[in-house]
Amino acid sequence: MIYQCHGCNRTTFETACPWCNSSDTSPSAALSTQQLTPLDPSFYPDFQYQSKGLIKDFLGKKKEQAQLNDLLNNVLRKYAQLKQPYFTNFIHTTRETASTSNDVGMPGPRPEGIYTERELFREVLIRKGFDELEGLPSLLDKLLLTTSFNSTYLGFSRELSRHIKADLTETLRSWIDEAGTTFRSDLALFYYYLWENDISYPDIQFNAQANATVNIPLISLSAFLSGLNHCEQVYFDVLVERLGNQLEHFNPNRFITMYLVDAMDGFQFEAFLMEVFQTIGFDVKETKKTADQGADLFVSRFGKNMVIQAKNYTGSVGNAAVQQAISAKAFYGCDEAMVVTNSYYTKSAKELAYTAGVRLIDREGLQTYLDDYNQKLIEVFQAESEDEDEDEETMA
Repeated sequence: MIYQCHGCNRTTFETACPWCNSSDTSPSAALSTQQLTPLDPSFYPDFQYQSKGLIKDFLGKKKEQAQLNDLLNNVLRKYAQLKQPYFTNFIHTTRETASTSNDVGMPGPRPEGIYTERELFREVLIRKGFDELEGLPSLLDKLLLTTSFNSTYLGFSRELSRHIKADLTETLRSWIDEAGTTFRSDLALFYYYLWENDISYPDIQFNAQANATVNIPLISLSAFLSGLNHCEQVYFDVLVERLGNQLEHFNPNRFITMYLVDAMDGFQFEAFLMEVFQTIGFDVKETKKTADQGADLFVSRFGKNMVIQAKNYTGSVGNAAVQQAISAKAFYGCDEAMVVTNSYYTKSAKELAYTAGVRLIDREGLQTYLDDYNQKLIEVFQAESEDEDEDEETMA
């Protein structure tokens, strides 16, 4: 069975998280399968017989295991009936991220009670016939965790299905190239998907008994860690190739630094801001160079219009620029006003802007916009490079 660890959010085939157990901050004595969520609820310890010693096991194990089997069958049957829509919809709509200590009491009303969504949800299920929840207060939380884990795996499966290739390394490269460092937490999901869908690679050996036995992992820990090292090598190669392509093909003339901004004149600065805001996702309209009523640019996004005053200065920007932005906002009926400069603002300009609700972008703020702009250039470049690679593969 596959589990998700509550402590580090990694997935594993072990019944104790190997990463948390090896951590100095998480003593192994405090960890057990209670910290793990199985994809299949029948693998919860609640439904497994716990040894009570040789004599008691000999006298009562068979009877108690039969009772646990009956309980498990009833729980699984009702969970299957109520999973859609009740459990699934609850994990998507609830505002609560975890249960509270108040959730473990008896269900039903209490004097002057304040009820959590989880308590109310438990009552909904009990009224639907899931009466086992009355005797097992922690069962609801566990079933919700499993439901959430199943939802995560379903989304992961849809994404991974696009990356399956004939060769394991090619599959890993395609997946890791898109998923990035999440392979470190999702590798067990990757293997589980291959096993569940009968996708075989010579380098991977699955244990056929794992799906029916609690303590037998689908892949041995040593093989899993070896696979993780393989993924790290693939990820390293991806990063090296990306950087190599960027260094080889990227056009440095389009990469903007603050020093290039300082060298611009006023008209060049306005034109550049127009390009910056367009690149980072705004709709932009340039004003006429005469009679602009204090407006240099109009930008809009998410239904809001903003007028921008552009000031490429060597000294501090004073009240006049803020007053121009205020006037332009009123004249053109804009929702917001902004002043952008490669310099800084005087104290009085900041006070006036604060009072009038004008946004001030100084040199540090402009650098943030430049960083976003340059990052967009890199992303566009990478996308174009990938399209060219795909075209070459198609032609080949």
